[in-house]
Amino acid sequence: MNFNEEEFTMNQLLKHLLASSELNGRQEPCPNCGLTLRESLHIGKFGCSKCYSTFQAYLPRIVERVQAGNQKHVGKAPLKSAEKIARRKKIEELELKLQELVELQDFEQAVHVRDEIKALKESEAE
Repeated sequence: MNFNEEEFTMNQLLKHLLASSELNGRQEPCPNCGLTLRESLHIGKFGCSKCYSTFQAYLPRIVERVQAGNQKHVGKAPLKSAEKIARRKKIEELELKLQELVELQDFEQAVHVRDEIKALKESEAE
């Protein structure tokens, strides 16, 4: 089966998986919504949140195929978004550190951490 990369969709990939014999045998339906694994692969999505636990034994193989051999998705984000996310994460880490320093009554270090948080928040607003 040859796919043009521009025309390749998630639905096509799931239908290809549906045709593969290793995932084709599972016919037990989800006890909540009644969809089988085969039906879920055919429509390109699960019917409910219980499908994830019902078909959990098959999920690693499905994800691995969808992610070209990887079981962990490493997505891409625009550079500006990635910078914002990293800055927010750093602020959260520093706020936890500040709280610990206050509890330890290390006020001198707490002042430095507070100032760093303030500077990060100001750069976020720009």
